[in-house]
Amino acid sequence: MILEVFTAYLFLMVAIGIYEYRRTKNLPEFYIAGKKLGALAVSFSFFATYFSTAAFLGGGGTGFLLGFQWSAFLIFFHILFAILAWLVIAMPLKRISDQHGVMTIPELFGRSFGRGAQIVCALIILFFFEFYMVSIYKGAGNLLQTMLSISYVEGLLITAVIVALYTAIGGFRAVVTTDIIQGFIMLFGAILLFCSIFYYFGGFEALDALSQTKPELFEFGKLGPKPVVESGMVIPFVLSLTFAISVAQLSSPQLVVRFIAARDEKVLAYGMVLTPLIVGVFAVCVFSIGPLGWLLIPKEEAPTFLKDVDRVMPYIAMKILPEGVNALLLTAIIAAAMSTINSLVHVSATALVRDLLQNFKKIQDSTALKLTRISVPLLAIIPVLFAVNPPDIIVGIVGVSFSVITSAFLIPLIALLYSKKLKPEAVVASMIVATAVCIIWQVYFYPVYFTYPVVPGLIASAITYSAFNLKNKL
Repeated sequence: MILEVFTAYLFLMVAIGIYEYRRTKNLPEFYIAGKKLGALAVSFSFFATYFSTAAFLGGGGTGFLLGFQWSAFLIFFHILFAILAWLVIAMPLKRISDQHGVMTIPELFGRSFGRGAQIVCALIILFFFEFYMVSIYKGAGNLLQTMLSISYVEGLLITAVIVALYTAIGGFRAVVTTDIIQGFIMLFGAILLFCSIFYYFGGFEALDALSQTKPELFEFGKLGPKPVVESGMVIPFVLSLTFAISVAQLSSPQLVVRFIAARDEKVLAYGMVLTPLIVGVFAVCVFSIGPLGWLLIPKEEAPTFLKDVDRVMPYIAMKILPEGVNALLLTAIIAAAMSTINSLVHVSATALVRDLLQNFKKIQDSTALKLTRISVPLLAIIPVLFAVNPPDIIVGIVGVSFSVITSAFLIPLIALLYSKKLKPEAVVASMIVATAVCIIWQVYFYPVYFTYPVVPGLIASAITYSAFNLKNKL
């Protein structure tokens, strides 16, 4: 049953790519769907792109390790930043991008801050998006290995080939259309699992049982990785990690490009209501389930799951859902992976061609379209090579990638949208400094303070931007 459901899902994704190919004959259509996206498309595409396999497996499973302190902070920050993304970023970004006639975030930076900012922005996207995809591929490969009884490498290749195929063929239209379907599958799967586990335990009495079995799950600062607990840094660790994951909604290029692709500001007004609602429902359903694993997982097996929390959610699904229904949920988790990878690959390919190659050499749009289509499978396969057997240094870069993407782009983006006096050198310096600080912090200071690098990265970016502006005034 699992194989049949998953196979049908894959055929549907490829069929959408082929269908959208007919409507993707020029660069604007391939890059931003001709700026014709409606409210449902923008909202569900934003939601599906943002939540990846890490949300289901890592976001849900980590509650098994950290308890409801994790659930509370993560749900709060997700809803907060989903609202702020549409309230603070969406409308002004749409207006400015339409004024400049741009199709990518680096191109917008280039028009506002100069060629140097565009190149730096594109390089950060290319480098860190590739490593960010390593973790998503790894989650998809592990899950397909379990679902279909195939090898881990085969799981990686299935994910990469299917995503590269429909993205290269159908462009942004295929990305968004598949995102809508994947988003509905993800949301349905999340609600299904949430309702099923409480039904399995006879309602919210499960929380009473859990409070008697393991009361520390309901307390702040008590649970965490052993080194974090021993250092007394549980609260900073949980706060910075949940903040880092959630604040990415404000400035990640693969997300905010949806605002540029919206048909008009009326679409964004509807999305401002719909998207936080979807994000909130999904966050509550997925991120509050992990601690309940203590009622299902045998005590003697708990240490094994604490070492690999990504196994908690699949275990819960297989335990409480009947065959066929669990196939839908596992497919939803794979959909979460593919809906994120397709956007990361698409944005990386557009950054490579539009923001780098076309910046250094004059290329006709028809040629640029062909080059972008060729770039998609190439950029999709590179992370697979690292995901096969990721060395420690790669794992560290994957961990810092989310922080770099947010830290490097948030301050410049807000400056672009709300500042009248734009200093190109301040923007370039802030992006470079933020990137360097995130990497240095992850390597040298994170093992001591257990604070996610997005916090010092954002502070460094803001200070650098302010310092360069002050220097120019003096």
